[in-house]
Amino acid sequence: MARRSSDPARVREKILKLAMDEFGRIGFEGARVDRIAERCNLSKNMLYYYFKSKEGLFVAALEKMYEAFRDQQRDLSIRASDPMFAMEQLIEHTFLALESNPNLIRLLNEENKHRGKYIRKSKRIRDLYNPLVETLSFILDRGSKDGIFRTNLDPTLVYLTLSSLCYHYLSNQYTLEIALGRDLSSVSSRQEWLRHVTNVVLQFCVFDPEDMLRRNAETKLAQADIRERRKVES
Repeated sequence: MARRSSDPARVREKILKLAMDEFGRIGFEGARVDRIAERCNLSKNMLYYYFKSKEGLFVAALEKMYEAFRDQQRDLSIRASDPMFAMEQLIEHTFLALESNPNLIRLLNEENKHRGKYIRKSKRIRDLYNPLVETLSFILDRGSKDGIFRTNLDPTLVYLTLSSLCYHYLSNQYTLEIALGRDLSSVSSRQEWLRHVTNVVLQFCVFDPEDMLRRNAETKLAQADIRERRKVES
């Protein structure tokens, strides 16, 4: 018989890990609490001891998923960077966080299918996202004061733009590959899309988009020149 562990925090983490997998693969309706409990080597009653109900477990799994996603975005660590580089880092971190965790996309799709019914019951979600909005505001304000970014940019709008472009590509890649007849799964294709998203967002933010394009072109030429020199030297 499954018994209560002497380390409740560790048991809770194990339950959440397996619950995220179950809900991500099968969805809320198809997921079974007894199957999750069996995989955890726990009784069903013990699982309810921790999370009260299937709905409570799903909300906790969503919170854990958002927490992991926000940790990977690492937005607080980029505040010391210059505004342009900070924005590039945030976009890259967001894309890589989604790319490295397909289950995150599945859980987001599942909860959006329910129109946010369960995450709305969370008391933590706003606390997880408030620092992100504050960091974006900080980056945009500093960029504006430095004459790099336009004034009065809305941090929520900027985040919606970058997250939508990152998320849509990865969540729809298989159907888009068939519809467009183009490889979207290779490393080179994903790197190309990340560069495109970065350029789109920065061109929206910068005070002088034409100057940014000129600098990007100059950087590409310099990088190409370096690669040619290395080939000659080798």
